Amino acid sequence: MLRRIYPTALILLVLLLPIEAQSAPAEIPYPSRPLRFVVGFTPGGASDTVARVVSQRLGERLSQQIVIDNRGGAGGNIATEIVARSAPDGYTLLLGTPGPLTITPNLGKKMAFDPERDFRPISLVASTMAVLLVHPQVATTVRELVAIAKARPGQLNYASSGQGTSNHLAAELFNTMAGVRMVHVPYKGAGQNLPALMSGEVQLTFGPIVPALPMVRSGKLRALGVTGSRRSPGAPEIPTIAESGVPGYQIDSWYGTLLPAGSPAAIVERLHREIVAVVALPEVNERLTREGADPVTSTPDGFSRHIRTELAKWKKLMEVIKPATS
Repeated sequence: MLRRIYPTALILLVLLLPIEAQSAPAEIPYPSRPLRFVVGFTPGGASDTVARVVSQRLGERLSQQIVIDNRGGAGGNIATEIVARSAPDGYTLLLGTPGPLTITPNLGKKMAFDPERDFRPISLVASTMAVLLVHPQVATTVRELVAIAKARPGQLNYASSGQGTSNHLAAELFNTMAGVRMVHVPYKGAGQNLPALMSGEVQLTFGPIVPALPMVRSGKLRALGVTGSRRSPGAPEIPTIAESGVPGYQIDSWYGTLLPAGSPAAIVERLHREIVAVVALPEVNERLTREGADPVTSTPDGFSRHIRTELAKWKKLMEVIKPATS
């Protein structure tokens, strides 16, 4: 009887082996195709520059091309919504900024995404301050600008990158703390603000320091003060707004990388490890510093806590400036 059963059992074993092997296919390594890095502003601005500096080295470390996808408009909300609705497969990243993630949610408007629920933060990459820029014929100091704005309420216009962006709120906080009333003129991105200012379409704007410095030093624009708590290492000759006539004034900005909610933890960990390594590279560190940004990284949990803290900060701040932004 044993001789009759053995061949039958052997045949069954041979038939079953291929089935078991086929049930566990080899896992495709990540990444196996190009990644998309979505930026909420047009080319030429600080967000675009930070994204390109980081993505170049990140692509090298991942051995894949990273395509910058500029989706300007609505203060960065369009790009943020695109990523929130993207497949959580690790191939679509967002360069997150304060506007859509922590400021706009406090404006009382209906949002197409939730900044905490719809994303998986990876890491912060940089923080930065802005500079108050004016047309050379407008004013020479912050105190003079405040005096002119008080004498001509509603007659000075300022440019921003869109409703609810950090430079929009920087101007509205200035309005509130200086006791003046200037009119908001939103553009699609920072790349349009400086040309508008130089042409005289608007009288002032709050913009990134480094792109403006050549125009400031050539006399095409005038820098009155930086928004940070200290002077910028890249332009120490420019005073802070707080020391120049509006005591207590301070606004800083930041940039960070995020994936859609539901992205695998292993991919978040891989991208976090590589992004932190990229920002630590001397040439990347130096390039970000030249662009007026302070390189900074965080853990995914640390970035999540940062977003929650910023949401609470802007909620409190909106109680002061919201009437002017409604």
